[in-house]
Amino acid sequence: MEPPRLLDLAIKALVDNIDNLDKDLVKTIIVPFRQKMLKEMLEMARNHYLNCDRQDDHKDKLWPMLPFLINSKIYTKLDTLCLMVCPCYTVTNSRFQEFIRCLKVNTPNLRKLRIHRPTQNGEYSLEERELNSIMQLKNLTILEIRSVRVPLSRISDISRRCEKLKRLEANDVTIDVELSSATFGDDFAYFYIRAFEFYRGRMSLIMQRKMLTRNPIFKDDKHFVHLSLRPRNNQEILHLAQLFPEKLNEIWLDSSQMENIDEFPHLPHLKKAIIICNSKSVHVLRCFMKRNGESLQELSLCDVDIKDKIAFSDIFNCCPNLQSLSLHCCTLSANDAPFDAMQQLKQFSWCSMNKESCDKVAFSSILSAPLLEDVRISVPKIDFSDNATIIARIQKREILQNIKQIRMFRTMNLIAEDEDASYLTSFTELENAFASVISAGPL
Repeated sequence: MEPPRLLDLAIKALVDNIDNLDKDLVKTIIVPFRQKMLKEMLEMARNHYLNCDRQDDHKDKLWPMLPFLINSKIYTKLDTLCLMVCPCYTVTNSRFQEFIRCLKVNTPNLRKLRIHRPTQNGEYSLEERELNSIMQLKNLTILEIRSVRVPLSRISDISRRCEKLKRLEANDVTIDVELSSATFGDDFAYFYIRAFEFYRGRMSLIMQRKMLTRNPIFKDDKHFVHLSLRPRNNQEILHLAQLFPEKLNEIWLDSSQMENIDEFPHLPHLKKAIIICNSKSVHVLRCFMKRNGESLQELSLCDVDIKDKIAFSDIFNCCPNLQSLSLHCCTLSANDAPFDAMQQLKQFSWCSMNKESCDKVAFSSILSAPLLEDVRISVPKIDFSDNATIIARIQKREILQNIKQIRMFRTMNLIAEDEDASYLTSFTELENAFASVISAGPL
């Protein structure tokens, strides 16, 4: 083995004693060796897991050196994820913040900045001085802050001060100001807000100056706002849903923790909704559809049970402009979809792998929707009691005149063995009728 070189020994001594040395002096003497040291440090970070026994309480030598190593006006991208080394590392929040504070001086021309917490076992935050450093990055176009706490008030400041910013993402935002649409500014066209922990004063968000969604139902909208929430009471719904009363296009609502609601707010521009229910929150679903069903074009429901007495007629009478309806783990109480309220329906999906359900499901009334193009059925048990009538109407081309695709999957059916042959026959007959109409093509 070759003896260590004097330069390597000097660099090791510098790294080991960095906290005890004069910082200005280090900045001066390290310049000729900066690139060499940075390369070796990043190589160590990438390969550390190969030699780590995860038994020692590591003391991180990488982060104290970073303010001296990452220092160049030509840097345009920085991702701190590449600096995460080992779960045994101990990196204090103050050490992490020290590095972020250096960015405005060390890398003033950054365009893309992705900040991740340096270890999995610590709490990290960006506060006044760190956020002021970020706001000095005048060329910044993309900013992502992952698993690092940041106050909403300063997120708002960054969005205004960094004039070239195109995308801002933060998934651990503390709500430290009164919420309103003005909180987020008017220069962004796309908002994705998730407020699962609103009761704890936490949320996550994505903001983009240009429209991001490719869903055709939003193609004419100048703004897009998606809101995901898991409220515990009526007040949380009212507070969150009214953030963007004139802009909210899409909502993801888990109402399973609610039993009642006085009145759901009216959201006139809402086009898509995903609602997760259970037996105690079905009243929330009814209030939502009654208040906002008219504007909906896409609706997805999950965990609606037959005992909740929700029928196709309840859905379509409240939501007559639906183009897409998806049911997941649902058993509806009536196969009574009204023809007059299905004039816009093009896609229908009913999927459930809940093999414990003892209820057969029927969907034949949906097949009368005049514009229906795409059907997907994957449920444990299907009610084929009106098979003969439906197959005859298919053969006469009275229904499914615009159909392009039908996928029907036979899953494990909980039926008596002596009924299995009859069930399979009915399934095959309907499947063949679907195949024939698909091969014939739209009228």
